[in-house]
Amino acid sequence: MPKGAVFALVGPNGAGKTTAIGLLTGLLAPTAGRAFVCGIDVARDPVRAKAKLGFVPDRPYLWPRWTPRETLRFVGAVFGRRGAELEERIDMELAAFDLTEFSGQRNETLSHGTRQRVALAQAFLHDPEVLVLDEPMVGLDPLAQRGLSERLRAHAAAGAAALLTTHQLALAEEIATEAGLLIEGRLVARGAPRNLETDSGRTGTLSDVFFDLAGGPPKP
Repeated sequence: MPKGAVFALVGPNGAGKTTAIGLLTGLLAPTAGRAFVCGIDVARDPVRAKAKLGFVPDRPYLWPRWTPRETLRFVGAVFGRRGAELEERIDMELAAFDLTEFSGQRNETLSHGTRQRVALAQAFLHDPEVLVLDEPMVGLDPLAQRGLSERLRAHAAAGAAALLTTHQLALAEEIATEAGLLIEGRLVARGAPRNLETDSGRTGTLSDVFFDLAGGPPKP
C-alpha cells in the first residue's frame, strides 16, 4: 500500500479479512510469511511497527468507567504525547468526531455509535502513518460515516495510508483509491474500485467482481 492510499479490503464472511488485520497489527503470529508496516517486520520489531499504526478492531473495547477524554489522554501517553500539546490534540479529535459534549461522560453510558467514534478518535490521535480500521462504519449514522470518509481522504492526502475492511461495497467504491477482494485467505482481485483486475485478467467494478467471484448476488 503506497502513501496516500485508502485501501478497502472486502470479501465474504470468513474470507480472512480480520485475520489479515490481526497479522498486520501483531495480534496474531504468522505461521508462514512476514508482515511489514512502513518497512518494519511486525513479528521481529512489534513495538516499533505498532508505533506507526492507528488501529480500530471490529469490536473496540473502551475502559467502561473512563470518559472519552480520559481514554484519549491515556492513548496519547502510550504514544509519548503529554502536556498542552496532547490536550490540544484531544480537543481537536473530540471536535472532529462530534464528541465534545460527551467528553466527560463515562464510556459505559455512551451509545454504540458514540463509543465507535471514541475508538476512531483514539486511532487518529497520534497522527499515525498507517490507519488500520476493521469495519469502522458499523454503528455510525450517515453523518458520521460521511465525516469519517472525509477524514480518511484528508489523512491519506497528507501522506499517510489507510486500510479498512467493509461489507459496504458502494462505500468502498466511493472512498477507496484501491480495493482488494479476499476469498478463502487469498487476494483474488486488486485495483481501482471501479476497475479491479482478477487473477484471470478479468476487469470490472468492485461490486461486479465481488458477486462474480464470491458466488453471485443473493437470491430474492
